[in-house]
Amino acid sequence: MTAPPSVYPPAVADLMPAARDLTARLGTLPSQNRIKTELRVGHRKAGAILDSLRADFAPPSTDPPAPAVDTTSDGPDPVPDTTPTVGITPVPPVPATDTLPPSSPLPTVAAEPVPEITPTVATTPDGAAPRRRRPAPGRVWAYVGVALGGVVSIAANVAHTYLPKPPPGAPDGWTAPVDWSPSPLAIAISVFWPIALFVAVEILTRIAWGDGFWWFLARVVGVLPVALVAAVVSYRHLSGLLAHFGEDPMTVAIGPLAVDGLMVMASAALMVTSRNRPGDRKGQR
Repeated sequence: MTAPPSVYPPAVADLMPAARDLTARLGTLPSQNRIKTELRVGHRKAGAILDSLRADFAPPSTDPPAPAVDTTSDGPDPVPDTTPTVGITPVPPVPATDTLPPSSPLPTVAAEPVPEITPTVATTPDGAAPRRRRPAPGRVWAYVGVALGGVVSIAANVAHTYLPKPPPGAPDGWTAPVDWSPSPLAIAISVFWPIALFVAVEILTRIAWGDGFWWFLARVVGVLPVALVAAVVSYRHLSGLLAHFGEDPMTVAIGPLAVDGLMVMASAALMVTSRNRPGDRKGQR
């Protein structure tokens, strides 16, 4: 059973035989990129291997002459060293030159300049940057007024349907049966009146009607009566509910105006604030 390969990267000394073989095949010193590709090493280790190869092929230094062999002696002739060199392939000497081999065989490509992106800012026709829109002051309270007036009006109209109404010819002191309750249709119709009033006000105020006479007539004859009828019916329901709970005549008369009037005036305030937002005026062009 063979031992598993080591997980540690090989040292430079272990890679030198393969580097010398690569030099022998190329006939010259390989480049650092070639060593990285062939031996699968990093940039630093490839540089160390290249430095070792350059040291191997440096011009030989002048050594002192070998001592003369005494041929007059009767001793045995010296035996030449025939020990074979294992793992090292003889490499032909590389002539010394003043210039080093190129570090990379690949051609150098000039990097293309990255275009600079300048953010564009939207401007008005006169060249000035537009101002950021800000919410109109009081707009939140207008929404609160619409929601509060609408919820209270719907609740009061529904509560009015739960007031028992004596049938025609009923004696004084008539009381409704214990199991009496309003019909679902009466409850649905009671919800319709405040909603119809709100929708009619929105149509009158928010739609861009024309300025001609016929457009004005369409608003007055078509939409305004619907709003008036819904307002009158809702007013009567709210005043009847206040009278049932024993409120004084003044409260019964003017109390419903605060409920439906709050919803109507809040809707008109939303229309005004939407037209008077910064940047929406005709003078800012």
